[in-house]
Amino acid sequence: MYIINSQNILTPQNGLNIYVGRTEDSILLNAGRAQDPLDIGVKKDAPQHLARILKSRRKPGMIVMGNLGDPYSEYEEEYKLTRECLKIIENYDHGVLISTKRRGIERDIDILKGISSKTKCVVEITFPAMSDGRLRLIDGAQTMRLRERMDLVKLLREEHIDVLATFYPLVPYVNDSLYDLQDMIEIMAENGVVRFDLSDLRLAIAKAERGFFYQEYKKRFPKEYERFVERCQEAPELLPEDHKELLAQLTKLCEEHGIICDSRKIRDWKRKYENKQVGQQMSISDFPA
Repeated sequence: MYIINSQNILTPQNGLNIYVGRTEDSILLNAGRAQDPLDIGVKKDAPQHLARILKSRRKPGMIVMGNLGDPYSEYEEEYKLTRECLKIIENYDHGVLISTKRRGIERDIDILKGISSKTKCVVEITFPAMSDGRLRLIDGAQTMRLRERMDLVKLLREEHIDVLATFYPLVPYVNDSLYDLQDMIEIMAENGVVRFDLSDLRLAIAKAERGFFYQEYKKRFPKEYERFVERCQEAPELLPEDHKELLAQLTKLCEEHGIICDSRKIRDWKRKYENKQVGQQMSISDFPA
Protein backbone atom coordinates (compact mmCIF):
# COMPACT_ATOMS: atom_id res chain seq x y z
CA MET A 1 0.00 0.00 0.00
CA TYR A 2 1.21 3.51 -0.78
CA ILE A 3 -0.21 6.99 -0.19
CA ILE A 4 -1.38 9.19 -3.07
CA ASN A 5 -1.47 12.93 -2.50
CA SER A 6 -3.94 14.27 -5.03
CA GLN A 7 -5.11 17.87 -5.26
CA ASN A 8 -7.37 17.07 -8.23
CA ILE A 9 -9.49 14.54 -6.41
CA LEU A 10 -12.16 14.43 -9.16
CA THR A 11 -11.54 13.50 -12.79
CA PRO A 12 -13.03 15.65 -15.60
CA GLN A 13 -15.95 13.16 -15.61
CA ASN A 14 -16.47 13.58 -11.83
CA GLY A 15 -14.78 10.27 -11.07
CA LEU A 16 -13.73 9.79 -7.45
CA ASN A 17 -11.18 7.01 -6.95
CA ILE A 18 -10.06 6.78 -3.33
CA TYR A 19 -8.40 3.37 -3.63
CA VAL A 20 -6.48 2.88 -6.86
CA GLY A 21 -5.01 -0.34 -8.23
CA ARG A 22 -5.68 -4.04 -7.90
CA THR A 23 -8.08 -4.07 -4.98
CA GLU A 24 -8.95 -7.75 -5.62
CA ASP A 25 -7.48 -10.78 -7.37
CA SER A 26 -9.30 -9.99 -10.60
CA ILE A 27 -8.55 -11.21 -14.10
CA LEU A 28 -8.44 -7.51 -15.03
CA LEU A 29 -6.22 -4.66 -13.95
CA ASN A 30 -7.44 -1.18 -13.07
CA ALA A 31 -4.33 0.65 -14.23
CA GLY A 32 -4.10 4.34 -13.44
CA ARG A 33 -1.42 6.55 -14.90
CA ALA A 34 1.77 6.87 -12.85
CA GLN A 35 0.52 4.22 -10.42
CA ASP A 36 1.50 0.64 -9.62
CA PRO A 37 -1.55 -1.36 -10.76
CA LEU A 38 -0.47 -4.41 -8.74
CA ASP A 39 -0.44 -2.42 -5.51
CA ILE A 40 -3.13 -0.28 -3.86
CA GLY A 41 -2.78 3.46 -3.69
CA VAL A 42 -4.79 5.25 -1.00
CA LYS A 43 -5.86 8.89 -1.14
CA LYS A 44 -6.04 9.55 2.59
CA ASP A 45 -6.79 13.24 2.03
CA ALA A 46 -9.74 12.52 -0.28
CA PRO A 47 -12.48 13.78 2.09
CA GLN A 48 -10.80 17.15 2.66
CA HIS A 49 -10.23 17.78 -1.05
CA LEU A 50 -13.72 16.57 -1.98
CA ALA A 51 -15.38 18.85 0.57
CA ARG A 52 -13.38 21.82 -0.70
CA ILE A 53 -14.34 21.17 -4.33
CA LEU A 54 -18.03 20.44 -3.76
CA LYS A 55 -18.38 23.48 -1.53
CA SER A 56 -17.23 25.65 -4.44
CA ARG A 57 -19.59 24.07 -6.98
CA ARG A 58 -22.50 26.27 -7.99
CA LYS A 59 -24.66 23.30 -9.01
CA PRO A 60 -24.67 19.66 -7.89
CA GLY A 61 -24.03 16.70 -10.18
CA MET A 62 -23.28 12.98 -10.19
CA ILE A 63 -20.12 11.67 -8.51
CA VAL A 64 -18.82 8.34 -9.88
CA MET A 65 -16.97 6.07 -7.44
CA GLY A 66 -15.11 2.83 -8.12
CA ASN A 67 -13.68 3.03 -11.65
CA LEU A 68 -10.04 2.38 -10.73
CA GLY A 69 -10.40 0.42 -7.50
CA ASP A 70 -13.18 -0.86 -5.26
CA PRO A 71 -14.41 1.80 -2.77
CA TYR A 72 -14.61 -0.98 -0.17
CA SER A 73 -11.07 -2.27 -0.46
CA GLU A 74 -9.38 -4.00 2.46
CA TYR A 75 -8.22 -0.61 3.75
CA GLU A 76 -11.67 0.96 3.98
CA GLU A 77 -12.44 -0.72 7.31
CA GLU A 78 -9.41 1.08 8.80
CA TYR A 79 -9.57 4.46 7.07
CA LYS A 80 -13.34 4.83 6.39
CA LEU A 81 -12.56 7.23 3.53
CA THR A 82 -15.46 6.04 1.37
CA ARG A 83 -17.92 6.60 4.21
CA GLU A 84 -16.56 10.09 4.85
CA CYS A 85 -16.78 10.99 1.16
CA LEU A 86 -20.36 9.69 0.94
CA LYS A 87 -21.29 11.92 3.89
CA ILE A 88 -19.81 14.92 2.05
CA ILE A 89 -21.65 14.01 -1.15
CA GLU A 90 -24.91 13.84 0.80
CA ASN A 91 -24.19 17.09 2.62
CA TYR A 92 -23.73 19.00 -0.64
CA ASP A 93 -26.76 17.37 -2.34
CA HIS A 94 -24.77 15.62 -5.06
CA GLY A 95 -25.80 12.28 -6.52
CA VAL A 96 -23.60 9.19 -6.60
CA LEU A 97 -22.96 6.15 -8.75
CA ILE A 98 -20.88 3.71 -6.73
CA SER A 99 -19.55 0.40 -8.08
CA THR A 100 -18.46 -2.38 -5.74
CA LYS A 101 -17.95 -6.13 -5.51
CA ARG A 102 -17.77 -6.23 -1.72
CA ARG A 103 -20.32 -6.46 1.07
CA GLY A 104 -18.71 -3.58 2.93
CA ILE A 105 -21.18 -1.26 1.24
CA GLU A 106 -23.92 -2.57 3.55
CA ARG A 107 -22.31 -0.54 6.34
CA ASP A 108 -23.16 2.67 4.48
CA ILE A 109 -26.79 1.96 3.63
CA ASP A 110 -27.84 4.76 5.99
CA ILE A 111 -25.92 7.39 3.99
CA LEU A 112 -27.01 5.95 0.64
CA LYS A 113 -30.64 6.20 1.78
CA GLY A 114 -30.06 9.85 2.66
CA ILE A 115 -28.62 10.59 -0.77
CA SER A 116 -31.42 8.65 -2.47
CA SER A 117 -34.08 10.67 -0.64
CA LYS A 118 -32.79 13.85 -2.26
CA THR A 119 -31.25 12.84 -5.56
CA LYS A 120 -30.02 9.87 -7.58
CA CYS A 121 -28.11 7.15 -5.75
CA VAL A 122 -27.08 4.16 -7.86
CA VAL A 123 -25.19 1.08 -6.71
CA GLU A 124 -23.63 -0.86 -9.58
CA ILE A 125 -23.02 -4.58 -9.02
CA THR A 126 -21.32 -6.73 -11.63
CA PHE A 127 -22.53 -10.24 -12.46
CA PRO A 128 -19.84 -11.92 -14.56
CA ALA A 129 -20.86 -15.56 -14.05
CA MET A 130 -23.60 -17.87 -12.86
CA SER A 131 -21.35 -20.13 -10.77
CA ASP A 132 -19.26 -19.17 -7.76
CA GLY A 133 -16.27 -21.08 -9.13
CA ARG A 134 -16.10 -19.03 -12.31
CA LEU A 135 -17.06 -15.86 -10.51
CA ARG A 136 -14.07 -16.19 -8.16
CA LEU A 137 -11.70 -16.87 -11.07
CA ILE A 138 -12.94 -13.77 -12.88
CA ASP A 139 -13.42 -11.30 -10.00
CA GLY A 140 -11.24 -12.69 -7.24
CA ALA A 141 -11.83 -14.73 -4.10
CA GLN A 142 -12.31 -11.65 -1.90
CA THR A 143 -15.42 -10.50 -3.72
CA MET A 144 -19.07 -11.34 -3.08
CA ARG A 145 -20.44 -14.67 -4.19
CA LEU A 146 -23.46 -14.84 -6.47
CA ARG A 147 -25.96 -15.30 -3.63
CA GLU A 148 -24.44 -12.39 -1.73
CA ARG A 149 -24.75 -10.16 -4.77
CA MET A 150 -28.40 -11.02 -5.16
CA ASP A 151 -28.99 -10.47 -1.43
CA LEU A 152 -27.43 -7.03 -1.82
CA VAL A 153 -29.74 -6.29 -4.75
CA LYS A 154 -32.74 -7.17 -2.56
CA LEU A 155 -31.50 -5.04 0.33
CA LEU A 156 -30.93 -2.01 -1.88
CA ARG A 157 -34.35 -2.35 -3.52
CA GLU A 158 -36.01 -2.61 -0.10
CA GLU A 159 -34.32 0.66 0.88
CA HIS A 160 -35.43 2.32 -2.39
CA ILE A 161 -31.87 2.71 -3.65
CA ASP A 162 -31.37 2.32 -7.41
CA VAL A 163 -29.58 -0.83 -8.56
CA LEU A 164 -27.65 -1.24 -11.78
CA ALA A 165 -26.67 -4.84 -12.53
CA THR A 166 -23.90 -5.17 -15.11
CA PHE A 167 -22.59 -8.13 -17.07
CA TYR A 168 -18.83 -7.53 -16.86
CA PRO A 169 -16.25 -8.56 -17.83
CA LEU A 170 -16.98 -10.77 -20.81
CA VAL A 171 -14.47 -13.62 -21.18
CA PRO A 172 -15.03 -15.65 -24.37
CA TYR A 173 -16.00 -19.32 -23.87
CA VAL A 174 -16.06 -18.76 -20.10
CA ASN A 175 -19.19 -16.71 -19.35
CA ASP A 176 -20.77 -15.97 -22.75
CA SER A 177 -23.00 -19.03 -23.04
CA LEU A 178 -26.49 -18.19 -24.30
CA TYR A 179 -28.10 -20.46 -21.70
CA ASP A 180 -26.14 -19.03 -18.78
CA LEU A 181 -26.91 -15.48 -19.83
CA GLN A 182 -30.60 -16.32 -20.28
CA ASP A 183 -30.62 -17.76 -16.74
CA MET A 184 -28.95 -14.61 -15.47
CA ILE A 185 -31.60 -12.41 -17.04
CA GLU A 186 -34.37 -14.60 -15.59
CA ILE A 187 -32.84 -14.23 -12.12
CA MET A 188 -32.61 -10.46 -12.56
CA ALA A 189 -36.28 -10.35 -13.52
CA GLU A 190 -37.29 -12.49 -10.53
CA ASN A 191 -35.48 -10.07 -8.20
CA GLY A 192 -37.02 -6.94 -9.66
CA VAL A 193 -33.94 -5.62 -11.47
CA VAL A 194 -35.06 -3.10 -14.11
CA ARG A 195 -31.62 -2.17 -15.49
CA PHE A 196 -29.17 -4.85 -16.55
CA ASP A 197 -26.30 -3.51 -18.66
CA LEU A 198 -25.15 -6.19 -21.11
CA SER A 199 -22.09 -4.03 -21.90
CA ASP A 200 -22.88 -4.70 -25.58
CA LEU A 201 -21.32 -8.14 -24.96
CA ARG A 202 -17.89 -6.57 -25.51
CA LEU A 203 -14.72 -6.26 -23.48
CA ALA A 204 -12.29 -3.50 -24.43
CA ILE A 205 -8.83 -3.85 -22.89
CA ALA A 206 -6.42 -0.93 -22.67
CA LYS A 207 -2.97 -1.51 -24.10
CA ALA A 208 -1.28 -1.25 -20.69
CA GLU A 209 -3.57 -3.94 -19.29
CA ARG A 210 -3.67 -6.32 -22.26
CA GLY A 211 -0.62 -8.44 -21.46
CA PHE A 212 -1.79 -9.06 -17.90
CA PHE A 213 -5.31 -10.01 -18.98
CA TYR A 214 -4.22 -12.58 -21.56
CA GLN A 215 -1.66 -14.05 -19.17
CA GLU A 216 -4.38 -14.51 -16.54
CA TYR A 217 -6.91 -15.75 -19.12
CA LYS A 218 -4.51 -18.49 -20.18
CA LYS A 219 -3.65 -19.42 -16.57
CA ARG A 220 -7.20 -19.40 -15.15
CA PHE A 221 -9.09 -20.82 -18.12
CA PRO A 222 -6.56 -22.77 -20.24
CA LYS A 223 -9.06 -24.80 -22.30
CA GLU A 224 -11.23 -21.77 -23.04
CA TYR A 225 -8.16 -19.73 -23.92
CA GLU A 226 -7.09 -22.38 -26.46
CA ARG A 227 -10.49 -22.21 -28.14
CA PHE A 228 -10.25 -18.43 -28.20
CA VAL A 229 -6.81 -18.24 -29.87
CA GLU A 230 -7.87 -20.86 -32.42
CA ARG A 231 -10.68 -18.53 -33.49
CA CYS A 232 -8.83 -15.24 -33.33
CA GLN A 233 -5.64 -13.57 -32.16
CA GLU A 234 -5.20 -11.65 -28.94
CA ALA A 235 -6.87 -8.30 -29.58
CA PRO A 236 -7.81 -5.07 -27.76
CA GLU A 237 -11.52 -5.92 -27.95
CA LEU A 238 -13.13 -9.27 -27.23
CA LEU A 239 -16.46 -10.50 -28.59
CA PRO A 240 -18.32 -13.81 -28.24
CA GLU A 241 -18.97 -16.01 -31.23
CA ASP A 242 -22.12 -15.01 -33.15
CA HIS A 243 -22.00 -11.70 -31.32
CA LYS A 244 -24.84 -9.94 -33.12
CA GLU A 245 -27.23 -12.90 -32.93
CA LEU A 246 -26.48 -13.50 -29.25
CA LEU A 247 -26.95 -9.83 -28.35
CA ALA A 248 -30.23 -9.72 -30.26
CA GLN A 249 -31.63 -12.77 -28.44
CA LEU A 250 -30.66 -11.46 -25.02
CA THR A 251 -32.00 -8.00 -25.77
CA LYS A 252 -35.32 -9.50 -26.79
CA LEU A 253 -35.51 -11.52 -23.56
CA CYS A 254 -34.76 -8.40 -21.50
CA GLU A 255 -37.49 -6.48 -23.30
CA GLU A 256 -39.97 -9.28 -22.56
CA HIS A 257 -39.20 -8.88 -18.86
CA GLY A 258 -39.30 -5.09 -18.94
CA ILE A 259 -35.55 -4.83 -18.32
CA ILE A 260 -33.52 -2.02 -19.90
CA CYS A 261 -30.26 -3.51 -21.20
CA ASP A 262 -29.09 -1.06 -23.86
CA SER A 263 -25.66 0.22 -22.78
CA ARG A 264 -26.10 3.64 -24.39
CA LYS A 265 -29.43 4.28 -22.69
CA ILE A 266 -28.08 3.11 -19.35
CA ARG A 267 -24.97 5.27 -19.72
CA ASP A 268 -27.12 8.34 -20.35
CA TRP A 269 -29.39 7.49 -17.40
CA LYS A 270 -26.67 6.99 -14.81
CA ARG A 271 -24.96 10.28 -15.72
CA LYS A 272 -28.15 12.29 -15.35
CA TYR A 273 -28.45 14.21 -12.10
CA GLU A 274 -31.90 14.22 -10.48
CA ASN A 275 -33.12 16.68 -7.88
CA LYS A 276 -36.01 14.86 -6.23
CA GLN A 277 -36.85 17.87 -4.12
CA VAL A 278 -37.62 20.22 -7.03
CA GLY A 279 -37.77 17.82 -9.98
CA GLN A 280 -34.92 19.31 -12.01
CA GLN A 281 -32.53 17.26 -14.10
CA MET A 282 -29.03 18.11 -15.22
CA SER A 283 -26.37 16.08 -17.03
CA ILE A 284 -22.98 15.35 -15.54
CA SER A 285 -21.47 17.09 -18.58
CA ASP A 286 -22.90 20.39 -17.32
CA PHE A 287 -20.45 20.50 -14.43
CA PRO A 288 -16.72 21.11 -14.72
CA ALA A 289 -14.44 19.08 -12.46
